[in-house]
Amino acid sequence: MKILKWLDDNLEICLVNFLLANIVVWVFVQVVLRYIFSYSLPWSEELVRWCFVWFIWVGVSYAFKARKHICIDVFVKMLPARASAFIGILIDLILLWAMLKIGILGVSQIMNPIISNQSSIVLIWPFSGVNISMFWLYASLPFGALLSSLRLLQVLVQDIAAFARHSKSKEA
Repeated sequence: MKILKWLDDNLEICLVNFLLANIVVWVFVQVVLRYIFSYSLPWSEELVRWCFVWFIWVGVSYAFKARKHICIDVFVKMLPARASAFIGILIDLILLWAMLKIGILGVSQIMNPIISNQSSIVLIWPFSGVNISMFWLYASLPFGALLSSLRLLQVLVQDIAAFARHSKSKEA
């Protein structure tokens, strides 16, 4: 259970840090090689692009968990606490539906033979010489959307609990 708790607390943070570190390191290496040694790595730009796509989807999930997405809530904050909490639950449900739909469509996309049979031209698995399948790039969509769905479920439970507290305080 400690592992699950640690994953719940740190999964996105570790992935985002790893991906961002890769982006920074490989862009720096590419710039140094290109401008100092007049040489460039053929695969680093594509690796950075893949890391950036994964970074975005994992970041979306983290932002849901931390409740850091941009929102315009001036009118919602003007409402009573109970109505504001109800609108929060409604928004959570709509976002959850959208992320589940995106995740399901993403899974069907990566199962498509057109995508699963494609491979990167320049990215090759180390020690094997086999080109990396585009499956790994497209897998970022369902992974991020389904991880976002999990985080939205957690947020929804918190918002329902807050709504229940507001309802109880209204009755008292």
